[in-house]
Amino acid sequence: MKKIILTFLFITFYSISYGQEHIETTAVKVNATRIEKELLEVPASVSIITEDDIKRSSARTVGELLQDIPGVQVINSGGQGLKRISLRGEGANRTLILIDGQQIVENKSMDGTALMIDPNLIERIEVIRGPASVLYGSNAIGGIINIITKKGGKEPVEGSLSLAYNGASAGHSESGSIYGSVKGFDYRISASYNEQGQLRTPIGLVPYSSFKQQNYSAYLAYNFMQNYKVGASYDYFNSDISSGSQSPGYENFFVKMPEWSRQKAALFFEAKNIASFMPKLRIDFFYQQSHKDMQNHVDINQDVVWMPSIIDNYADNYNTQYGVQLQTDWQVSDHTYIIAGYEFNYNILEADTNVDSTPYDPSWTLMSYFKHSRNKGYEYSHALYAQGESYLPLDFTLHYGVRWTYNYANMQVADGTQVYDDGTVEQLTPADLGETGSSQVNAPVFAAGITWTGVENLSIRLNYSQGFRSPTLQERYILSSMGGGTIYPNPDLKPETSNNVEFGIRYSDYGVSIDTVYFVSIADNYIAQVPLSAGVNATRYRNVSNALSHGAEIQIGYLSPIGIKPYINTTIMQRRYSDGEINTWDTGVPLVSGRAGVIYQHTFNDFVDFKIDVFSRFSSEVKDSLDTVHKEFANGLYYDPWGTLNFAVGVDFGTERQFSLSAEVYNLLNELYRTSVDIYEPGIYGAVKFAAKF
Repeated sequence: MKKIILTFLFITFYSISYGQEHIETTAVKVNATRIEKELLEVPASVSIITEDDIKRSSARTVGELLQDIPGVQVINSGGQGLKRISLRGEGANRTLILIDGQQIVENKSMDGTALMIDPNLIERIEVIRGPASVLYGSNAIGGIINIITKKGGKEPVEGSLSLAYNGASAGHSESGSIYGSVKGFDYRISASYNEQGQLRTPIGLVPYSSFKQQNYSAYLAYNFMQNYKVGASYDYFNSDISSGSQSPGYENFFVKMPEWSRQKAALFFEAKNIASFMPKLRIDFFYQQSHKDMQNHVDINQDVVWMPSIIDNYADNYNTQYGVQLQTDWQVSDHTYIIAGYEFNYNILEADTNVDSTPYDPSWTLMSYFKHSRNKGYEYSHALYAQGESYLPLDFTLHYGVRWTYNYANMQVADGTQVYDDGTVEQLTPADLGETGSSQVNAPVFAAGITWTGVENLSIRLNYSQGFRSPTLQERYILSSMGGGTIYPNPDLKPETSNNVEFGIRYSDYGVSIDTVYFVSIADNYIAQVPLSAGVNATRYRNVSNALSHGAEIQIGYLSPIGIKPYINTTIMQRRYSDGEINTWDTGVPLVSGRAGVIYQHTFNDFVDFKIDVFSRFSSEVKDSLDTVHKEFANGLYYDPWGTLNFAVGVDFGTERQFSLSAEVYNLLNELYRTSVDIYEPGIYGAVKFAAKF
């Protein structure tokens, strides 16, 4: 490792001393502020995964695409097919997931929203770190993952395909698209298939870790009268995934989801330059439904409880969404630009749950039963928002915004029965399955900041922003018993809130790229599971906890005139959790983590571009005293520090670089490490991918 670090430093200083002529850098366009701007001008902390990044990556899922972005933790709970994302140490349920600007709602999950789309159908991903609730609403306490899908093309008929193999799970994936633009019509039809086997770690295969996924989409838009566009899209994603564990004592625990699907249909109308004072108007209508069919198998042996039994929980959940989004842009003056909008979301949850309990000892008749419960409810929200920027003297820009959200929830049905082996039928009560009722919350949030761009290709920003998360229908009304424990709902929950301050610097010129930010975030009214009484494996949701997070996210690179680029993307942060009884900095967040390496890129001729990347992924030790189940150090869970050595090579070729071939070898030293309690990460493995456009 010392030799690697010394080599990295030598190449860095050699490259800097080799030459300092001006090297133009490509301006990256993003929509983080709901209007397209150059990244240098965006006041938020934003990272971009581009279409070229995705084309060259062998990532099996979207989660793996995001793992090297500062502030991102990929939640790897054994379910390889649908990973979740934590931003700045916040739970995955505090990360807002958007596809083309519209939220994926998950009203019955304790783990947050999964990333339910194939990477090959994505044009780019924008990761906004830190609260962004003014523009995007609930769940954006940690930040936002905004996935923008591919649309039409430039020629009448174009196409693309990709083929990939990933040795981490001996799996393969294929995708293809036909797209183009003809007489004002833009269109695209896409399909993908992904099949992966069990994950291969240095200590063996991970049980129940294989998965299959398929994704189909269609897009059609018509451009008329030069500045007007109307269009429609349809997207269908389906997966068959499982989740297992390598932890001692949990070998007989698994989750199977033979279907976890999402389908979405959307319509939009967009007008540009309607008047000198209104550059843009857009309205979106969408329908989206997700379906999760799940079995949770818990084998509670005699070493865990005094009444050992086997419990199978079955869930059949439908989340149905209807949404309307209206955005208007206003050029108030030469110095002020304002975005204002309205959003309406209506979400319906239908959840059927079955529990089949079989004791090891037949004499324990009270533990031998079949329980069926049914919950049905809905929630809707109205939101008004406005965000503006005013250009001030001396190259300062003032940013400001406000959002008001009204959320109403109603659980209409909560009923069920429990049947014992002797034929006795018992009608369930709210203590057994949850409650009916209604509740409402109002959530105003604000944001303000200032940016200075007085030096070319440099921006300095100071921002304040608020975030919030409304309680889900499950947290308010539905009793949950997945995993062996029981969690009771609470209809009186208040929204979680956060306040965030950050100071950032961006610079991009002379081959140097710097994007760094220091942040402090204070979150309050966290919804936590509080034990009902000592010695009882039952909890209730309450607003009892808060967190203080602070740290730095750093991205630095230097592209020398000879094509060598040393770089580092790293996060340095701490997070303290408090709930009145617990006050700890051991919250499952590493002090230091990231990726560092050296890239060499070279253009051989008019037909071939070549790129080599030698890099390390690394993390300091992790302690999590909040994990009260898997205790592996005196006060909780412990992960050793780790670092991997990896190698990637890519070739783009053709007159328009329309073909690409990439190959990678990961974890060259076959290091045994993990980032979550359930499983270890893959050992040494290779991956290869071919992509083409025609």
